[in-house]
Amino acid sequence: MKNQPSTSVQYPHDEESAPLKQPAAESAPHYYGYPVLEPTPEQIERRLPCCGIGLGWFLFIIGFFLASIPWYVGVVMLVCIKHDHRERIGLVCCAIAAILSLIAAVVGGTRAG
Repeated sequence: MKNQPSTSVQYPHDEESAPLKQPAAESAPHYYGYPVLEPTPEQIERRLPCCGIGLGWFLFIIGFFLASIPWYVGVVMLVCIKHDHRERIGLVCCAIAAILSLIAAVVGGTRAG
């Protein structure tokens, strides 16, 4: 082969020619060398009650042991009270369970036998 000039681009590796980096704030934590911003108070969500699962799921689980009464409490909470958006799923499950238990009670109570 003939002696051809290199087509690759060579960059200087000394610190003088490297672009200057702005020092990060001293108080900002770093994650793999990148500064991480602290969340604002609006971004921080509070912990859910009842061991972190939320009141809706707590009422749903307890409803199996206390004759579905907590499910009706969950339905009232879903309809009448302003609640956290993370609580909605458990409260909707309470509403579905309350409807199914009501249907089972009506069908079981009216069955001739």
